[in-house]
Amino acid sequence: MSYLLGIDLGTTYTAAAVLRTRGGEAVGEPEMVGLGAHGSEMPSVVLDGEDGSLLVGDAAERRAMVEPDRVAREFKRRIGDPTPVSLGTGALPAEELAATVVRHVVDTAAAREGGMPERIALTHPASWGGHKLELLRSALDPALEGLGAPQVEFLAEPQAAAVCYAAAERVEPGSTIAVYDLGGGTFDSAVVRKDAPGSGTGGFTLLGRPEGLEFLGGVDFDEVVFEHVRAGAGDAFAGLDESDPAVWAAVARLRRECREAKEGLSSDTEVSVPVWLGGAQTVVRLHRSEFEELIGPRIEDSVEALRRAVDSAGLDPSELSSVLLVGGSSRIPLVAQTVSERLDRPVAVDADPKNAIAKGAALAMLPRHAASWPAVEVPVQRAVPEESDVERTGPIETVALSFQDAPTERFAAVALLEPATRIAAAPVRPGFTGTSSYVTQDTGPQRGTDNRARWLVGAGGLAGALAIVAAVLLWPTAAVTLDGASARSIVPDTGAAPTTSAPPAPAAPAAPSTEPHQGATTNRATDPTKRPAAPAPAVIPPVAPAPAAPKAPTAPAAPAPVVKDPVKVPPKDDTSKEPTTPVDPCKPTDGSTPPASCTATPPAPAAGS
Repeated sequence: MSYLLGIDLGTTYTAAAVLRTRGGEAVGEPEMVGLGAHGSEMPSVVLDGEDGSLLVGDAAERRAMVEPDRVAREFKRRIGDPTPVSLGTGALPAEELAATVVRHVVDTAAAREGGMPERIALTHPASWGGHKLELLRSALDPALEGLGAPQVEFLAEPQAAAVCYAAAERVEPGSTIAVYDLGGGTFDSAVVRKDAPGSGTGGFTLLGRPEGLEFLGGVDFDEVVFEHVRAGAGDAFAGLDESDPAVWAAVARLRRECREAKEGLSSDTEVSVPVWLGGAQTVVRLHRSEFEELIGPRIEDSVEALRRAVDSAGLDPSELSSVLLVGGSSRIPLVAQTVSERLDRPVAVDADPKNAIAKGAALAMLPRHAASWPAVEVPVQRAVPEESDVERTGPIETVALSFQDAPTERFAAVALLEPATRIAAAPVRPGFTGTSSYVTQDTGPQRGTDNRARWLVGAGGLAGALAIVAAVLLWPTAAVTLDGASARSIVPDTGAAPTTSAPPAPAAPAAPSTEPHQGATTNRATDPTKRPAAPAPAVIPPVAPAPAAPKAPTAPAAPAPVVKDPVKVPPKDDTSKEPTTPVDPCKPTDGSTPPASCTATPPAPAAGS
């Protein structure tokens, strides 16, 4: 199966995507090629081995830890510079180093897919001119010679990003999109316009003059974090031997920690960077607000470059459909915030900003028919066959089917039944008229023909609601009280007044009061002025009345002596008085005659005793 290969040669990382095709049509979606040991991308690093071989990617990164003088990084920035890049004992032009990376990517994709790609697209910054592109092409031709690979095509990075964005989102023809591409080492901005179907221009056209900053990207932000850590580590960097390979390895490890800390600030508000250099061990903290303050001026520079690109296209920011953010460094929260505030336009962040350009490069090479990929016209079957509504979808072949179409050679093996045969095969509902259009509503009984059941259900519901309302309004809320006669007939006569939970009434009857006693319930149906002789109404509690509690617990006392005349006897529970002296029967105090058993003459009764 043939395939298309899109390559995104970045300053710090390189990525590639393949799009399989069959008969000029895409099969599935673009897939990333596994270039790195732990992911789809690989470092844009080249190392010159002692044996004269060139190592690329992760292998060069590992060897660079112990042979730092033989490695070349960020050479994409040097393309066009006549000064070669120092590499070990020799030097190579930057474009040849870039061609070496492209050769490695083509070999890796060919080994995975089992053959050379049908077409290859290599992306480049939109600000590159013809001189840099010609230098790169002159280095690619000898690098790919003998592989049987096709000639490499060039595509501007903003165009590739826009194609990838249009593959996932609906972009109408004529829409203008501002692309903000902040990668690992360069910044590019451009304005593209979605072409009309069938224009044959590749889907998007660059408007105006692209703007960019060649020395602005993720590596510059890594350096900012590294300098912050260096300032906060104190004397950890003092006295280091720069010729010691162990020191080089420790510094390289620290730079990797700074890069991971920068990436971590995109999802966290604070990070910690461990510093292990020589005998010093410390930790430097960095807050997101500090990081944004450090890189804020550079982000402002990138937004100003984007505004210049919009102005060169003869547009006002309000005329932009959206602003597309691509590139790994565009995930920094400050980027989206600043772009949205300065341009006052909606910002679209690609779901996979690191790989969007590689996928877009592969999609941009897909052959187009009557429409510019990724949108072609596909008929949508409706209830009325004469309608010609269309749906915008991916690049699939247009096939119009209807029940009246005769079998073609392509579908010769499929037995198409006539409409009458299909209808007869299904049970026919009574009243079916045999129409060939789709039925969207059941043609059952018409409304209003039989509403008796509905009336019965409604009347029953209304009656139930009225019953509930009546129960709520008429349900008694006070305790039931009875008059005196009724109370006497219900409460048994125990020789004492009925006991209630209220305090006992005084011995003498008090004048009737119109205010209810605390704890008692007023009988509103009884008029005390018409029935003066009736006792106070008694409240019948819901449970049996409890006996009155004694005033104070006392020990049991002996029964009081029985006397003839009612005399005042101290209460049994009155312990405040002294006990009385026993009465001598031979010395009566009431003037009576002593009994005969008393032999002595009784003395005269004492006065006042």
